[in-house]
Amino acid sequence: MTIFLSAILFLFIQFPVVNPTIDSLQQRSEQASDKEKVILLNELYKQYLNNDPAKALEYTRNALELAGEIGDQSGMASSYNNIGVLHKNKGDLDGALEHYFKALQIQEKNKFTDAIAYTYSNIGTVYSLKGEYSKALENFNKANDQFVSIGHTLRAIGTTNNIGNVYEAQGQYDEALKYYLRSLELYEELEDNSQAFVPFNNIGNIFFSKGKYDAAMAYYESALDLERINNDLNGQANALHNIGTIHKVRGSFQAALDRFNEAVSLVQETDNKRLLAIIYQSIAETYFSMGDTFMAYSFLRLNNLAKDSLYNQESSRRIAELENAYELEKKENEIRALKMEAQLQSLRIKNDNIIMLAGVIISLLGGGLTLVTLKRYKQIRRNKYLLERQNVALEQQKLIIQDKNQSITESIDYAKSVQRSLLQFQVTPEKLSRSFVYFKPKDIVSGDFFWYAEKDDFDIVAAVDCTGHGVAGAFMTVIGISSLEQIINREKIYEPAQILERLNTEVRNVLKLRANSGTDHGMDVALCKVDFKKEEVIFAGANRPLYYFRQGVFDEVKGTKRTIGEELFATGTAFEEHHIPFGAADTFYLTSDGFADQFGGEKGKKYMVARLKQLLKEIQSLSIQEQKQTLSQTIVKWQGNEEQTDDILVIGFKL
Repeated sequence: MTIFLSAILFLFIQFPVVNPTIDSLQQRSEQASDKEKVILLNELYKQYLNNDPAKALEYTRNALELAGEIGDQSGMASSYNNIGVLHKNKGDLDGALEHYFKALQIQEKNKFTDAIAYTYSNIGTVYSLKGEYSKALENFNKANDQFVSIGHTLRAIGTTNNIGNVYEAQGQYDEALKYYLRSLELYEELEDNSQAFVPFNNIGNIFFSKGKYDAAMAYYESALDLERINNDLNGQANALHNIGTIHKVRGSFQAALDRFNEAVSLVQETDNKRLLAIIYQSIAETYFSMGDTFMAYSFLRLNNLAKDSLYNQESSRRIAELENAYELEKKENEIRALKMEAQLQSLRIKNDNIIMLAGVIISLLGGGLTLVTLKRYKQIRRNKYLLERQNVALEQQKLIIQDKNQSITESIDYAKSVQRSLLQFQVTPEKLSRSFVYFKPKDIVSGDFFWYAEKDDFDIVAAVDCTGHGVAGAFMTVIGISSLEQIINREKIYEPAQILERLNTEVRNVLKLRANSGTDHGMDVALCKVDFKKEEVIFAGANRPLYYFRQGVFDEVKGTKRTIGEELFATGTAFEEHHIPFGAADTFYLTSDGFADQFGGEKGKKYMVARLKQLLKEIQSLSIQEQKQTLSQTIVKWQGNEEQTDDILVIGFKL
């Protein structure tokens, strides 16, 4: 799995006072005029923003109240912006927008041009966090136009980069690249660009996503040079990781490991657990690709240790954030309570007379009811106490279960990332346009997998259905993928029947199976060699068939009734090879059993193989990508509200 780090710049209003201290700001505020005091109170807010948000809120609310009393519109707008930042930091994005828009209304009314640009940028940031990308773009563009109009190139670089990030988040890489390159042009125009953000890594990420590895490498190396000038060790490590990733996808595994190891040595100096975990993961994936499972699992272990340490750090940070959020919420509640107090005071005076009259009546009735009420009250208190104890015990059990579930889910999610990284193959755009893979795992990780290798005059493609699904099935997929990599790419065995025989041996060796072990670990495989020189498809199957249409006529080749991982039958059953000549527009399909075994329909029955064959016949007039879409829509509709039965895999290719 390839992981890149991109940057979004978060902007908010600041009117700087040079290196003020809290004591000096407090002393100056006591003697300052009202307008200057508003500015100083907002400066005190900044001093407390990161370490005591409740205190920061108190200062900026005081500034807002004073600014309102004296009619200081600029001070009011600054305070609203500050309150918006506090809401954003605690995750209350709607509250942040509410206060940003209040600031914007004041700024537009009073034509505070400079401040308007910052507020638009703040609003764009919140919409980005909410995933409302069209609104994010609208506000980032407005901010950018304002920064350009007032000649603030440094800020224009940031908003231009943020626009690129929004497009990248939506998968619009060409648009993202346009804005990243524009951001770079602005950077180069600055006379003093020492404080500017440079999007070298972001540009490299786009080129990597487009498969343009030479261009990506050039930008990653530029990022590395710049980070070395700035002496930013984390930045250097990130750039080295990106460079190593390019070497990895190109198959230059030793060069990749050299870069990754250099990155590790830098990150260990900064103790950046998050980046260290990412790099360890990439090293593990590289060793997997090299077929060195011992080293791969060793670095997976280091990755897990780094993630555990990171989890502990983030847990401590999250606890501190929750404490700050609690204090912030408590301070806001206190302020609201003070406002309500004045309103309640007048009601209390009216209520006094009612209470006195009620007291007389209650005292007359109280004598007869006191004993009954007291007994009932004691019983209620006891029941409440018991209930609270039960609730505390249940809550503790709930937290333990949630913690274990989170740990298990994180481990499975990581297994998914490793599995998906192993299923990434380099395929030419021309072949991609003539093929599809419909892959729908039942669980987070899958027991089905596909495999592909492109050689000089032929391709090898396989659909593999491992025993079970979920974690157990995923374990088998790692064995299968590593074994096929060894057999085909290293031992250079290319004939389908021989590949299956060697795969059977490898799987049995790994699992250490014996004739009467009673285990049911295994794989069903459909494997083709597409020989373009001889214009034929050579097929061998282990309990899985090949479906194909030759000149529009449907046919089927059944696989050998034998499962990978089983002992060779006493009769000496070997895997059979079938040679199928192909012509233009002939179509071939490899599947697992998940599609046909899916329960659904009006009567909750299996889809069945016969219905799948009929569906393949019906979609032959469609393009290969439309066929994939129809398969997906059909099985989703058939499944309805039923649970997915098994992993689903269908591979189709047109020659």
